[in-house]
Amino acid sequence: MNQMEYRFQFSPEVDLDEAVATLRLSLLAAEGPYGEARVRTEVSFTVEPMRAELRVSGATGVLEAVTQIFTSLLSHEFGRDTFTIRRESAPTAVPAA
Repeated sequence: MNQMEYRFQFSPEVDLDEAVATLRLSLLAAEGPYGEARVRTEVSFTVEPMRAELRVSGATGVLEAVTQIFTSLLSHEFGRDTFTIRRESAPTAVPAA
């Protein structure tokens, strides 16, 4: 399965805790069409405070829905010029021996 990762990097005026709260709201919104279990099992995120970055990863249409909702909410809450987004292949986990 091809894993994707979206990296949201924020300018200094954005409160990273508020951005995380907005991401959690985006995850909740995606539960409407996809269900709680599917969102919880198919999308994950990490916070990189030193880089002012949130990384959202997964492999399905659920990931696309979450990141589109998140991007829209961020634009309305903080402004379009306060963050950038990079999409890249997520690192693949190596199976345990």
